[in-house]
Amino acid sequence: MRNTTRLLDILDKMENGPIVEESQWDMFMVPDEVNRLLIEHDINLAGLGDTLVPQDDALADRVFDAGLALAERLGVYCISTSRQMKFSRAQILAALAVAPTEVTIGEGGDRHTERKRTIEDSAPLTIKGGGVGTPIPEELYLPVHQSYAQEPLVDAMINCTLDRVYGREIRSRSPWEVLGGWHEVELTKAACQRAGRPGLGLGCVENAVSELSELSATSYGGFSPNDWHHIAMISEFKTDYGALTKLAHLVRTGSIIHAFYNTIYGGSVGGKEGMAIAIVGGSILLQMIYMTNTHSVSPAHPFFDNDTTPDIIQAISLGHQALARNSRLLTDLVITPVGGPGTKTLLYESAAMAIMAAASGSCALIGPRSAAGIHPAHVSGLEARWTAEVAHAAAGISRKEADALVRKLVSLYQPDLDQRPIGKSFTEVYDPVTLKPLPDWQNTYEEVKLELQQMGLAIP
Repeated sequence: MRNTTRLLDILDKMENGPIVEESQWDMFMVPDEVNRLLIEHDINLAGLGDTLVPQDDALADRVFDAGLALAERLGVYCISTSRQMKFSRAQILAALAVAPTEVTIGEGGDRHTERKRTIEDSAPLTIKGGGVGTPIPEELYLPVHQSYAQEPLVDAMINCTLDRVYGREIRSRSPWEVLGGWHEVELTKAACQRAGRPGLGLGCVENAVSELSELSATSYGGFSPNDWHHIAMISEFKTDYGALTKLAHLVRTGSIIHAFYNTIYGGSVGGKEGMAIAIVGGSILLQMIYMTNTHSVSPAHPFFDNDTTPDIIQAISLGHQALARNSRLLTDLVITPVGGPGTKTLLYESAAMAIMAAASGSCALIGPRSAAGIHPAHVSGLEARWTAEVAHAAAGISRKEADALVRKLVSLYQPDLDQRPIGKSFTEVYDPVTLKPLPDWQNTYEEVKLELQQMGLAIP
């Protein structure tokens, strides 16, 4: 319960901070501050040209300084109280100085420890495979999750979302939401048991539309405190009573907390320069507001719903390099491609993100959230295996080498982005009984693996 005192401070700020209109926050306060910081810290990425994995340490340090200033000047806006929750620089630096540099997820022989990585680190990234909230029909929920849990390179699993519970519609803030959370417990644990990995750490509660499901399913007989429990920051830099209620529950139960901030490309923070600052500032604010163990980003493209466009890749790489050089934070990246199972596009996108993250000092990869996570059952365990293989092979390569590989991969999939090749659903790429990839999907995977080997990446 060592965070109880900080929790009370956060909740006091939620009730007593300066009153701000939400429209002022979105339309003026956030964009004006970002634009001011871009000028103050001389952040302009035009000089990078086509480079997607920057190699400019001084630029990364300026981005960190700007993100730190953003966290101090803006803080977080609580929608429920219309209050601005601000932290002094001394408070921020004190929290960053004691942020955990490792966290152990799961139980027994299936435990895994995620650790801090540095730029061009040879240590492997943690792989949190799974569909990241992708809607799944109830009858496929168990086999889909077993397809991930059975992959030896998957260190933890992030759950998908049930589309129904016992055949009924799941409604927010209703008894059906509570039952949905518990059904998620039952099915994901059964999937891990069948895969022979009963203690595998689980990302939960994906069916927590509101705080009700998290509070119910994270209790006796449900998800363990050693699973990794999610709290969202609302873009841009906002929270509410629901998220903070989850926080109070998770602190009091001593649970591992994972929070995510998904900035929006072209929104209040602007383009890639503003996104890089926001990734740093948002990650710092996740630590300040939610006292997180791990911090993930998945910037959203407004048209493609993905994070694999060149500008976004460049912003993520720079933001994670800034955090790797200047903080203790455990930084995760959610891979959100437009491509779906059965497509080379998905494999190219996932590989590009894994290579960039490995060289940029990211600590873990989450997903992939195949087909942008919005098409029911368009996920499978094979893409998590692929992401892990690429990430492990890329650990230790230089940023220059990574940049060359990422640019080649982007050139292969970029023409497909606006075509949205969502691929095939789970039962069209996997045998639902044997839980093995069907020949076409297996062959596509083998073909792309050969392509990356020919590019020079040593995938076994």
